[in-house]
Amino acid sequence: MALNKEIRDKMVRARARLVLDHPFFGHLALRMKLVEDHNCDTAWSDGKVIAYNPHYAQVLPGEKCKGLLGHLVMHPACRHHLRRNGRDPKQWNMACDYAINWILLNAGLTLPDGYLDDPQLHGKNADEIYARLFEDRTGDRFSDPDHQHEQQGKPDGERVDPQESVSRAGRMDDSSQEDEQRDDSNSTAADNEPQTSKDRQADSSDPGGSGEVRDASPSDSSESGMGRGVDEETEWRVNLAQAVAQARSMGDLPGGLARFVQDLLCPRLDWRRLLNRFIQASARHDYTWTPPNRRYVHQGLYLPGMRSDDLPEVVVALDTSGSISARELDQFAAELSAILETAAMSVHLLYCDMKVARAERVQCEDLPLTLAPVGGGGTDFRPAFEWVEQQGLQPRCMIYLTDMACNRFPKEPSYPVLWACLGDEEISPPFGESIAVM
Repeated sequence: MALNKEIRDKMVRARARLVLDHPFFGHLALRMKLVEDHNCDTAWSDGKVIAYNPHYAQVLPGEKCKGLLGHLVMHPACRHHLRRNGRDPKQWNMACDYAINWILLNAGLTLPDGYLDDPQLHGKNADEIYARLFEDRTGDRFSDPDHQHEQQGKPDGERVDPQESVSRAGRMDDSSQEDEQRDDSNSTAADNEPQTSKDRQADSSDPGGSGEVRDASPSDSSESGMGRGVDEETEWRVNLAQAVAQARSMGDLPGGLARFVQDLLCPRLDWRRLLNRFIQASARHDYTWTPPNRRYVHQGLYLPGMRSDDLPEVVVALDTSGSISARELDQFAAELSAILETAAMSVHLLYCDMKVARAERVQCEDLPLTLAPVGGGGTDFRPAFEWVEQQGLQPRCMIYLTDMACNRFPKEPSYPVLWACLGDEEISPPFGESIAVM
């Protein structure tokens, strides 16, 4: 019992150090309960608890205990415990490890020896990695020397081949266990030996040896039929948002981690679809009696039908000061033209930096748009809106393509505004909608 208390105190200290050194991960770790589990090989989490084998935790250095805790909280943060959907547990754990370990390493954490990492999989989610690992294994990709990881044979804690990781030995074996394994003079005694950590890891669902993710335990059925999964997903979104706020208040949230969390909280939709939706929502819709709604005429009912007028004018403003490549401009112009052409409208095209450097009017017959920026000075969003007001226009909407590297905004206009944002700037416009493009 004294040993167990000593190991628990060690894990509590590691969590406290995680809070101080890496507040984002530490805040999430405080949301989960630490429990012992002698039946697991290493450690695991299911969104509610962090369970650890005290014998495994006993041999881990303090820095790797911190890394273990960070690893175990990132699984539920990415909702891995809710998204397995019947897939193979071992391979799902491999995919999840590949999805998060590089983030932990970039944040400065030290993971237990034998962690899984592959630069080719950085930036991919667990679902993409799972599909790729399955295809690679069935296609015997990893048996090809040209595709073997260059880090094989390096010291403990380096990148590990996926095939090798399923059967490799755990890092817990001590010399006495190895001696027992090599000694086959007494077959009866060998038959009665407990499994070595190598055997256990080959059979376990933690091929990375850094802590596994387990499915959220089933909940009692609710009257709404939503179940625990929906509630936990909402809970972990809140936990993530609070962890980000806590880390920012302490001045310790790496930019890469911030972008990763932003994608988790607000996954990007196809910007082309969002652009089309915005323009269609800006169209004028009204009811008219001529003609009546045809759906009800056969019933002898004459009801007004919906009329949709073409958008008379749209303003497209281009931020010519930002680092927008010709390829990005051509792609944006092609997608925007395809949408605008269906509405048979005219477009006011503005090239802006600190002023409106050029203004063009493009008729329906002039589409598709050709974007040839002029200007190139500083950035100020106000001149484009001032130009619209000076011209006495009442556009259905304005679309502003920009890298958002500016904080000079006008007062909110009476028409809808869509900020089509390029780049990694985190400035949020004070009005309108925004989408990330490219």
